[in-house]
Amino acid sequence: MATTGLELRLTEGREKAAVHRFTKTLEDVVLALGEIDRLYLHRGSRPTWIIESLQHQANDAIIRLEPRSSSRTRDLSDMRRPIDALVEGVSSLGERAEIPKLYSPETVERIKRIATGGDEYHQVSIAAYNGRVGSVAVLSEAVRDNAASAVKGKETARGALSGVLDTVGSTPRRNFLRVRLFDRQTERAVSGHAPPALAESLREHWNHRVLVGGDVTRNAQGQAIRIEISEIERLPEDDSNMPSAHDMLGIAPDWLDGMTVDDYMRGVRGA
Repeated sequence: MATTGLELRLTEGREKAAVHRFTKTLEDVVLALGEIDRLYLHRGSRPTWIIESLQHQANDAIIRLEPRSSSRTRDLSDMRRPIDALVEGVSSLGERAEIPKLYSPETVERIKRIATGGDEYHQVSIAAYNGRVGSVAVLSEAVRDNAASAVKGKETARGALSGVLDTVGSTPRRNFLRVRLFDRQTERAVSGHAPPALAESLREHWNHRVLVGGDVTRNAQGQAIRIEISEIERLPEDDSNMPSAHDMLGIAPDWLDGMTVDDYMRGVRGA
């Protein structure tokens, strides 16, 4: 049966949660759903997330969220996809320090913040429901630690990334613009900054597939998490007009000047 909504369960800790902490946790969950939805569908109507129910059982506050929309161009079941992706991402972060599918580094930061319960929450968990509650994903210490590692840079080097230019906006760093790229192949996003000199190009290429070059920072798993952009180039929206491997086969028969591949590689390596 298809997902209906998201259940957020907050288990009380040693202290009662302050109102601002409760509302901030709820806000971070809703913002995470919105960020995932934008990566899942770049163009389309967005749902409004409503509180379907709010109740208290023993030491648990239970909030159920569901999407609502008046749009006729997007099916409501499609708007529920971020719920599954959010739950799956938290479960993934419980096992490994990688940015999950349909997540951006900012979304991972939100999950880390929610998972830092302190004295106010003994446990925070989420689950999809459809009449009955599905598999529960606990925002545990392992999730918090893996989330922190997933967005921590291990090495930075010059490189290039391709993806859909999803976000262009201002940043507290006044001499830079905030940028986000979504890679359709990995289904993950990369955060970035670009100088004001590229502002016009960024606006022109917004919501289109681009190739950007600059200093790329990767985490310990080799995933690109940030890029300081120095150049940008528009790419075709898909690879439909690109030559296939079959088309490329044999295109330059004399490229190695009669040498075998093994001999060529030995020469390159200095053997």
